[in-house]
Amino acid sequence: MTSLAAGEVGLAIGKAKRSAIFMAIIAILAAIGVFFLLIAAYIMLAERHGEMRASLILAGCAFGMAILVYVIMKISVAMARSRQRDRAKIETSTLLTIAALAAAPAVLRSRALLMLAVPIVAFGGLSLLTRKKTRRPDKSDMPSAGDGI
Repeated sequence: MTSLAAGEVGLAIGKAKRSAIFMAIIAILAAIGVFFLLIAAYIMLAERHGEMRASLILAGCAFGMAILVYVIMKISVAMARSRQRDRAKIETSTLLTIAALAAAPAVLRSRALLMLAVPIVAFGGLSLLTRKKTRRPDKSDMPSAGDGI
């Protein structure tokens, strides 16, 4: 059984190595392609606008794309954090429910604990029913650019 698991691990490692090698080759070839594309763009812009303007145009485009990627990264991180918080809330709620179900038999056997548990359960149920649900605004709720005109 151990040799079977070791064989599977070996196959997975081999597959990962092959995939990494091919991805590295693809990345190198893509970088070469981008490099020559930038050279061609520079030559074309230099013929039309001069060398200084060509350099400034390409630098401005590069900075603009960098800012765009940064904004996209920040939005992605914020969305991932939001999903993580939602998952943590669900996991906490699940654990509390499991703990309550595990403690239920002991509570139901003891009359004193049962009398104490009834108000707590009622209060918990009431708080769940009266809790405000946060809702994300729909696109239909947001004003469009032409609504104010």
